[in-house]
Amino acid sequence: MAKSSHQRARALLLSALLALGAVGLSGCGDSDAPNPDAEPEPEQPMGTGPMNNEDAGETPSDDL
Repeated sequence: MAKSSHQRARALLLSALLALGAVGLSGCGDSDAPNPDAEPEPEQPMGTGPMNNEDAGETPSDDL
């Protein structure tokens, strides 16, 4: 009889943890839908921008 009550207690604890996990995860994610009227960001050529590799091998400058 004691074994049965321990199994019930474990099953109850497991179901409670699963329920709390589902409630916690239901609040995650984007609540706002994406804006279909948003303008796309302008594309830059591959050789430009802050991540270009023009000065590869040189010491970086402190000019910002």
